[in-house]
Amino acid sequence: MFRRSRHSPSSERSHSSDGCSGQPCAGQRSSSPPPCETSSARSRRKGIEMSTVNRRFTLRPTRQRGSRRWVRRAAAAFVLVVVPTGMLFQSLRSGHYADDSWVGILMAAVLIVLFVATRRLAPTLLVAALVVGLTVWAATPSALASPTGDSLVLARIDRARESGFLTRQHDIAVASVSLHDAAPVRFAGIGASDATPMEIGSLTKAMTGLVIADSVRRGEIRLDTPISTYLPHLAGVPAGTVTMQELVTHTSGYAAFGPTVLRRAAWSAPFGRNFLDGDLGELYGDARQGTLETRGTYSYSTLGAAIAGQAAAAAAGMTYPELMQARLFGPLGMTHTFIQGAHALVPGGWSTSGLAVQPWLLGAYAPGGGGVSTTRDLAILATALLDGSAPGMSALDPTTATTQTDTQVGIFWHTSTLTSGTDVTWHGGQTGGYTTYFGLDRTAGTAAIVLSDVANPSTDALGVALLTDTN
Repeated sequence: MFRRSRHSPSSERSHSSDGCSGQPCAGQRSSSPPPCETSSARSRRKGIEMSTVNRRFTLRPTRQRGSRRWVRRAAAAFVLVVVPTGMLFQSLRSGHYADDSWVGILMAAVLIVLFVATRRLAPTLLVAALVVGLTVWAATPSALASPTGDSLVLARIDRARESGFLTRQHDIAVASVSLHDAAPVRFAGIGASDATPMEIGSLTKAMTGLVIADSVRRGEIRLDTPISTYLPHLAGVPAGTVTMQELVTHTSGYAAFGPTVLRRAAWSAPFGRNFLDGDLGELYGDARQGTLETRGTYSYSTLGAAIAGQAAAAAAGMTYPELMQARLFGPLGMTHTFIQGAHALVPGGWSTSGLAVQPWLLGAYAPGGGGVSTTRDLAILATALLDGSAPGMSALDPTTATTQTDTQVGIFWHTSTLTSGTDVTWHGGQTGGYTTYFGLDRTAGTAAIVLSDVANPSTDALGVALLTDTN
């Protein structure tokens, strides 16, 4: 009749015998400890609950940290790969690959080293930009030596400096020629003299043009004859059908350089190494691959000039250096002008961005830019061209339009009409580490010559400024 107390021992045994075993009793919330739970079971349950809570709080931060880690890795990959690659692409697109592609390679190297050492992207970017910027600034050429030479030419150089034409120049040698002056030839220089030999680059093409015109006069070659007539290695391919006239006016459709040279340049130019030292077999092989897509229109070609020069040499039964010595350098008394062969005749020069560049030993490409000369020898040539005593004078006469409306080309020689109305017959030259300007005002009987040991395209503007400065 009487009910037992709910906390009596018999009641606990009854619950246990009913199979409670530490589980919540019916009607009770699972979050509260069951009344029948033992102390050890309660400890295990609390441990499980705490572990679950901890996992809930730690899972999300762990995932967030993993996500941030992948973002950092992606940003690092972007900086380490895309930034220097973009610099190289811009260098190639602007046509300055041989001049400043080394900056992109330096940036890549500095970025990789710094990031591996620090694993911190922002400091890596900052320090790399600082290191590369200071390196380029320190390497940029500047004319530090004191000018020496003729006072009239020095005054013209000073005026050119004020106009910014000496920016990023180093050593320069200048010659001024005037047939009607009491002193027909004057010299000056900054860090160089009239006896300093330098690479003359594509001015070699213009010299080759004089010899080709002389060969035509001698009856050794004809301008309207297919080039394979003189170079049988080019028979049976489109490249062999072009005429000497097309080659010397840059309308043959030949590429600027052959594919073998371009592949070598991709790896050599950024480090200042020579990449034009191929032999005749390579030259002919590159020419044979040409498709002549631009044939009939002006497209400047060093490959075409090299083929033209080698054809003239073959027709004369000489090597190209022998031909130039016998037909031009020797007769004019240009005793310090040579075609650079297997051994360098000058020290290395500089790119505009300050890269030290090896001398260019052009091998079979020599007719396109392998000459070495001094301003004294070039003044001899200028004098002979102005007074008409040089071999192959017909090479200077313009015959063919170029892509510039104010410029025509003869046998490699260009004639441009300046805004003042003055006609200037000229040719420039650039190798990896040197530039040249050679300009003639045939009407006035004057000439200006500039040699620089920096591959700076503004040398042309400096030369024009000196030629047109009559003060």
